[in-house]
Amino acid sequence: MGNTINVQGSYIDVHDNQNVYLSVDKAEVRMGQPCEDGAEKPKELKGEQAEALLTEEAEKYWKRLQKGKFVNEDRRLLAGTTRKQAMYIAEAFAERIGIRSKWKTFERFWCISNLAQEKWDLQQTGSMPSRYKEIDRIFAD
Repeated sequence: MGNTINVQGSYIDVHDNQNVYLSVDKAEVRMGQPCEDGAEKPKELKGEQAEALLTEEAEKYWKRLQKGKFVNEDRRLLAGTTRKQAMYIAEAFAERIGIRSKWKTFERFWCISNLAQEKWDLQQTGSMPSRYKEIDRIFAD
């Protein structure tokens, strides 16, 4: 494996304390902490969660999210998708297709944590995620 890299804007800190300047086009990342078992790969969903995300209706939303450049063809978050956008997408998706455990489902699938905290922050600040109107249109029918 390589070094762990943290990206903030155009500054990248490689954990061996070297500064690296990098320009990346069309990069993909897994956001958040490692999955609970330390695996690099996001968890595959099983049972009801998987079934809900594989329906014809869900597929329609996945395609729209991909076209909007929020997720890739594997349904993983793209580098430009923020945590707030991920939370907003997870909530809208769960409401549209009837997922009861929305945070757990999407946190597990995207290997991202604390989406409920992002929702709480939104409620406290009233600050909507960037591109929220575009996300609303994706889930409007």
